[in-house]
Amino acid sequence: MTKKTIFLLLLFLMVLGTVNVDAQVRIGGSTPPHESAILDLNFDSGTDTLGLLLPRVKLDSVSSSAPLPSHESGLVVYNLTIGNGLNKGIYYNDGAGWHPVLSSVAPVSSLELPIIFLRQPGKVWLGDTGSLIDTMYVELLEKTPTTTFQWYRRDPDVSPVLLRGEISDTLFINKNKSDLKLTAPGKSSQFFCLVRNGSQTAVSGSGYAVYGSGAWLANGKWINIARANLGADQEMTVENQITYSPVGSPPTGNAVYDPTIYGDWYQWGRKKDGHQGRNISVESGTNSSYQSTVDGVPKDSLDINGQILGTKSTLYGKFIRREMVTNDWRDYPGSGNTITSPADAWTWTNSANNPCKELGPAWRVPTQSEWNQIQQNNTWSWRADNTSGYEIKPGGAAKSTSLFLPLSGIRWCSNGQQGNTGIYGYYWGSTSTGPNSFVLNFNNTSITMAMYSRSYGISVRCVADY
Repeated sequence: MTKKTIFLLLLFLMVLGTVNVDAQVRIGGSTPPHESAILDLNFDSGTDTLGLLLPRVKLDSVSSSAPLPSHESGLVVYNLTIGNGLNKGIYYNDGAGWHPVLSSVAPVSSLELPIIFLRQPGKVWLGDTGSLIDTMYVELLEKTPTTTFQWYRRDPDVSPVLLRGEISDTLFINKNKSDLKLTAPGKSSQFFCLVRNGSQTAVSGSGYAVYGSGAWLANGKWINIARANLGADQEMTVENQITYSPVGSPPTGNAVYDPTIYGDWYQWGRKKDGHQGRNISVESGTNSSYQSTVDGVPKDSLDINGQILGTKSTLYGKFIRREMVTNDWRDYPGSGNTITSPADAWTWTNSANNPCKELGPAWRVPTQSEWNQIQQNNTWSWRADNTSGYEIKPGGAAKSTSLFLPLSGIRWCSNGQQGNTGIYGYYWGSTSTGPNSFVLNFNNTSITMAMYSRSYGISVRCVADY
């Protein structure tokens, strides 16, 4: 059948009225239509030199069906309008509005320079409660009066969603904005901008928005971090922590033992059993500390998870003092999960030993790598107020503080006495090697990662991935 015959046949049917097709149809070529197509527009191989020309329509806006009579899911047109959130190009209808068919690759043009971004969307943090408003920007090397912008949201594993009306080079974000839906702390969202400048089209890089207590890791990933040290008051705001004045805590009356701001001291790998209490003064004899053998707690005093058996009253809930500061508080520290080789207990391999689970099942001790990334991808500012320490600002120096790490000190493993509270901060990481594990260690002049014996009592700041 020739092209002229096909055209005359279709014209004849149009004159008669509606064309009803009860089977598959192929226009062009001499072979049957493809089994998956109701209409196959294709010529035989070697003669495929023509394309499909879509209806060219001047849409009113992304939300209006006009000039078409109504919205219909699956409807496709080529739009000629520029403005009202629209640009020239192919648009599909989802039953409620129009969405462009996106391309992340700028078309090649020999007549114009490609779009060059001087500024891409960045990382936006909306405060601990999400009540702040922040902005994302795109800035171009060259911009003309006809340059258009359209912002989209793109969350992981979710198709891009057009943000209706967001058609300037600036995107204002707050957690309650209808299209943004940042409704839960720590739930990060991605945003990008589609830019058209003459015949050039380009998609910006993705920006990230989030709110809640936490910090940025590498590659724009957000990690939730508990508001306070484990054992401290989790309801205190960051501002309250910075201005808090530690008070004398029983039984010693010494402010360095106040857990309200400093929290507890955990020996690495031990769960919460009473040994961690900061306001228990080991050196005063109030808590019956145990002087272990040179080999640590013997294996017959440990359960299958490498924890001290509750039946061992002279050991259970006691801080295990070690004369040799280079060793674990246990014998057979190992890396398995047996009595003779208890698991490296603060990794996910043995969640029964995870002290952070009292905050919820998703909480855990951070890794060495995560502490390094928290340091490298956020702004740390020293504060010497009533409680000295570092405030962490995820959006840069001008943004609000999302975290505060006080100089919580350490409990020495050799004698159980406290040391360096108000002078140094020590924070366990879950990463270990042999009888030692990594610790974030800082004062007012330096921030480092070092390996410490697992027998020390050190602060824990929990993290979660959700």
